Amino acid sequence: MDNAINRVETTYVDATTGSARCTVQWLLENRNLKGKTTHPITHNNKLTMFICGEEGFRDIANEIRNAQCSIDICCWGFDPGMELERKRNETWPRGDTYGDLLIAAGRRGVRVRLLVWFDWRAAKAGMARNMPGMTHDRHVWRQDGGLKPNAAKLSAANSSSILRSLHAQAKEGKSDPLKNQRALFDINEETIPLLARAEYCFSWYQAARGDSLGNIELRLHTGDPDSIEEQLATEATRPAIAENACMEYFGTHHQKPLLIDFNHADGAKAVGYVMGLNSVSEYWDTISHRLENPRREEVSPADAAKASESERGFRTLKPFRDYACRIDRGGALVSLYNNFICAWNRAKSKAHGAGSAVDFNAAPENAGVPSALLHKPCPGDSTVQIVRTQPAESDMSIRELYFKAADNASLAFRYLYVENQYFQYEEWTKRLVEKRRHVMKLWNKARTAAGKPLAQMPVLHVFVVIPVPERAEMIPRTYDALAHLGEQRAMKGQQVLIDNENRRVAAIKPEPAHPLDGTFGRPQPHHYVLPEVVAHANGIDKPDPKRLEREFGIKVCTAMLNACGSDGKQWRYREIYIHSKLLLVDDVFCTLGSANLNQRSMTADSELNLATIDPKLTTDLRRRIWSQLSGGMFDGGDGSQPEIEKAFRDCRELMRENELKKKNGRKLTGFLLPLADERSSTIRLG
Repeated sequence: MDNAINRVETTYVDATTGSARCTVQWLLENRNLKGKTTHPITHNNKLTMFICGEEGFRDIANEIRNAQCSIDICCWGFDPGMELERKRNETWPRGDTYGDLLIAAGRRGVRVRLLVWFDWRAAKAGMARNMPGMTHDRHVWRQDGGLKPNAAKLSAANSSSILRSLHAQAKEGKSDPLKNQRALFDINEETIPLLARAEYCFSWYQAARGDSLGNIELRLHTGDPDSIEEQLATEATRPAIAENACMEYFGTHHQKPLLIDFNHADGAKAVGYVMGLNSVSEYWDTISHRLENPRREEVSPADAAKASESERGFRTLKPFRDYACRIDRGGALVSLYNNFICAWNRAKSKAHGAGSAVDFNAAPENAGVPSALLHKPCPGDSTVQIVRTQPAESDMSIRELYFKAADNASLAFRYLYVENQYFQYEEWTKRLVEKRRHVMKLWNKARTAAGKPLAQMPVLHVFVVIPVPERAEMIPRTYDALAHLGEQRAMKGQQVLIDNENRRVAAIKPEPAHPLDGTFGRPQPHHYVLPEVVAHANGIDKPDPKRLEREFGIKVCTAMLNACGSDGKQWRYREIYIHSKLLLVDDVFCTLGSANLNQRSMTADSELNLATIDPKLTTDLRRRIWSQLSGGMFDGGDGSQPEIEKAFRDCRELMRENELKKKNGRKLTGFLLPLADERSSTIRLG
């Protein structure tokens, strides 16, 4: 693996001074070799970072409105009824819906291609609710809204007005045109928005699948079990049978890139997005992460009935956090185009293919690259590499990038910041710690020779911001990944389970010896097999904080996020669900996109991330994030070692203060709290 990731270079050492100079490799340079390029590194990209759905989707909506030639969307899920902009605290629709924006673009002559992951087995089992109107909510009051000629009048406003008009006729004492539907649906003023929304989504997919939306083309694609199995076979630790089957046969297409006007005006107006945000309404929120927000979706009656004690009484879905990155007029857009075209052509469809991908190794003038994307880098432009997990193409470059980031972070002397939906990839944390141990051995050897004190040891400050695992079966992998950093006790319930199981084994007394039973008079233990997750956890080297700092030069802070607000009687708290897939290192390197830090994203699901080396962009993003999360208490300043050390201390102190405030029913400062999960599980499913 290391030979495949690391470039080969010759470093010259000055014979007189014994010094040498070399540059740090952050990106996958071996995938950008002349004549062998698969993942080009380009330097002419203008990047804009967005935090949360309000910022990201607002920008996407504006670009869709301005599109002139093409819109290519590749996504895990698509919700036609999702309002990308929500300017009104009203009922649906609170703004232009995604479906309406695409319909309007198609009517302007823009070619819209929509590629969505769909697995009928997952949908039938209720495991995938990513396409309202198709994977679920198909039982609607009107079944012909997407058929001709109704499809020509399809819009969110029309779906709402039709139902309201028919309901009004009944209220006026006239004949009730909804008489038959009322036997199946509770139709009243309060339910009309939801019923109209469900019908609109159903009709939108009905029309799209029937080629009745003009220039909108819809294709569906599923996972590739054989290709996924091949990639899983490359893992150092294979998942167990049940977990392996889940990844192999329920692999998803989890990418979320969007590309607009790639070829229009020879690429002069081309814009793309790489993000973790899903094109589904539940993923919309603001950076304020309010306790309740009428612009977020409402909690369904079914979910309200099974809500936990901390979630009871809330009308809207919990706060939600994620990121998006916009790319303007840069060479990285060619990689987005290739990714889309190859997937589009693989997707099963009655239509013909969409064309050919760009050949990265051909001369630019012969490769079909729009000339505007070949411009020389301008001041403020960013170096970018698009990396993927794509089983169908044997591509695991995201895994390679994360391993390379771990290697470089082991050399870092300031910080590593991880904000991710899942922190479950044990191979990554294990690699980070092992590489860091090697670096510190070399440093200590040099320190001793130079007579420097241990106090001068540089420290890597690791900030981990994650939610509690969404399912109990995800707890063991989260525990294991954290354990390598000495942070396993954040998973309190799992630690109790492990301790109890180990005590149970220790308390077992050997059976008395029996001279005739073949034991030759030796006492034999009772046979009790530890659960696999416990046996595995027992084998992990779990350094305590003092040893972690002394041997590895690492300090770790593991946090979760809570929103806080008053219900008029008391302060209440809600988890902010972190859907982010962000990694920052030392104000130099940044990667974000669709890939979670787990085995599924590294091998099985198709994923797409952007990686960039841009000190200014990374610094600005770090300061903005830390200030938001801390309520303005710290942002790391200029990113120097003293500033990062101070931010780390401030972060820990703020987490302790907020933990006490929550315990005493007081208002939190910012959102940061120590990660804590009281649950446990002996089943491992990533």
